[in-house]
Amino acid sequence: MKKALYHKDSGLYLEKMRMAFQEHYEKRTDMWSTDPSLTDAAVMSLKAWRSREKNELASVLDIGCGNGRALEHLSGLSEYVGIDLYEHEDWEGLQKKETVPVHFVHQDFMSWSMEQGREMQFDLILDHGCFHHQHPDDHERYLKQVSSLLQEGGVFSLVVWGEEWKTGLIGEDGRFHFSFSDSQLGERICSSGLELVSITPLKAKAGISQHHVIAVKI
Repeated sequence: MKKALYHKDSGLYLEKMRMAFQEHYEKRTDMWSTDPSLTDAAVMSLKAWRSREKNELASVLDIGCGNGRALEHLSGLSEYVGIDLYEHEDWEGLQKKETVPVHFVHQDFMSWSMEQGREMQFDLILDHGCFHHQHPDDHERYLKQVSSLLQEGGVFSLVVWGEEWKTGLIGEDGRFHFSFSDSQLGERICSSGLELVSITPLKAKAGISQHHVIAVKI
């Protein structure tokens, strides 16, 4: 790990992150695209939403959707919106295959969510592997934007790394790599206007410790 070169400018960092993800997809080093722990978390989060006596169809926002594979593991949806910095080649096929409305957005979450205001709100929001790459200056605002896009009673499902806390480290690909403790996650969730339901250990495909957070908007 080396010291961050873009720590003073989140705009420059966004472009660095965009380039890093593009390189990973083009070189087929996107290990997250085949990690079953992330699709398992998606299924568990939908069950958590339904356990709150929600019998109707669920609208889902998938932040950092990648190839959109979470969609194939979720049933009983009214709508699915996936957003990612990388425009994945699988999106078109999924849109044609699915019978529910499916929309993919090639944009960064922060700018897109600011544009939406409260025009769009969702029953379930997934962030399975994005938050721990965000610029630290954006952490609080990012989670508040998630909260603003949730319906009352809606569920937020967050998967982040759970190794020992590290500050401001950046990988060889230029992305920040943050890990969070239970208490740090609890503080961030509560300050965003959400209520923490659970934090569950989750192992990534590569053996890395993760936290799966379930929170609700009351």
